[in-house]
Amino acid sequence: MTTPNHAPSDECAQLRTALLGLHRTLVELERRDYEKQHGQQSAGQFLQLMAYDESMRWLEPLSRLIVMLDEALDAQGKGIDSVAPTVVAQRVRDLLRLDRDQPGEFGARYLHHFDQSPDLAVEHAGLLRALNR
Repeated sequence: MTTPNHAPSDECAQLRTALLGLHRTLVELERRDYEKQHGQQSAGQFLQLMAYDESMRWLEPLSRLIVMLDEALDAQGKGIDSVAPTVVAQRVRDLLRLDRDQPGEFGARYLHHFDQSPDLAVEHAGLLRALNR
């Protein structure tokens, strides 16, 4: 994943930005779906739901990948772990492969949103571009 013009920290930052955009879009879509069923929620109420409600646990694999990149970027001054972007990139590819035959918990929910949201398709495409740099 490292090219001569890009340091591991640049790759981490670019991948992190793309993952955050995707995550933000998924959270917005989850909020819309939740509020359709349960009524409007304040920001605090929805944050509590995201943190503690079992129905939102499906987002954890994506959140963990963002944390891995954060930790790699934090370690930059101590000699960044150049393996982190490569490991995260492979895990992202595996997680977002759009496998309709065996989607798993994350994949099923992701496909639900992917099929209904042009915004998510745009974020997905942007993330794939970041992975291919």
